[in-house]
Amino acid sequence: MKNIAIFISLFLGVLGHGPSLAEILSVGIPPQQSPVEVVKRWTPILLYLERKTGLILELKTAKDIPTHLQQIMDGLYDIAYLNPNSYIVANKVKGYQAFAQERDGKAYSVIVARKNGPITQLTDLNERTMAFPSPSAVMATILPLKHLEEQKIAVRNQYVVSLDSVYRSIAKGLFLAGGGESRTFSSLDPEIRDQLVVLWQSQELPPFPFIAHPRVPTATLNTLQKAMVAMSQDPEGQALLKVVNIKGLEKSTDADYNSVRKLNLPLQVK
Repeated sequence: MKNIAIFISLFLGVLGHGPSLAEILSVGIPPQQSPVEVVKRWTPILLYLERKTGLILELKTAKDIPTHLQQIMDGLYDIAYLNPNSYIVANKVKGYQAFAQERDGKAYSVIVARKNGPITQLTDLNERTMAFPSPSAVMATILPLKHLEEQKIAVRNQYVVSLDSVYRSIAKGLFLAGGGESRTFSSLDPEIRDQLVVLWQSQELPPFPFIAHPRVPTATLNTLQKAMVAMSQDPEGQALLKVVNIKGLEKSTDADYNSVRKLNLPLQVK
């Protein structure tokens, strides 16, 4: 197997469906947990949306977040889910457009430490090693490091593949602290989350958007968007979204992310 990318790819159509009967869309979900956990949590959502739309949704995830982001910049996915700043890049490079986001969603960068551990304030982190998911993770790496730099707190970075790995490694005592983001932190298993404490939280940012490549036909995207927004009105849909810590979905547009553009964060363009 080539080592440049690892995908878990599932065709979620019912038996007998094919390109002649239904349109196939690839859906890229970031590996904020392990790929196996991503498939476990998101497969039922895509199956639900298939039933509602008649589309075939192909779930894809990558071995790590940088690979996921690079595949978006390469235009690999028809539909993708990613952090707000990376959306700005995807929009600039490939013309992806935001079309849905969490309803009333609030996204924050956080720095977390082990509860009752030696780190009780940010200044305790000076010259210490912190865990981060990847160099390109805006919410969990770039924003926390930017804040620490502004506070003149120098830390060493250690990358541990996923956000889930950051939290768990801190809980196990492998690291004193790490960078994260509010949505994945809130969705942690309670036995892990209860061992951690939030030392710092950023200003509110727009929630992660679902984005569409320009090649997706407008009628197809409208059908998918309508079904996603309607999930919160259906008890089954609500229950599925709860598994991925999303309260409900609403329409979004590119303009919703202008506040992120104004932050002038690094735009990593290939």
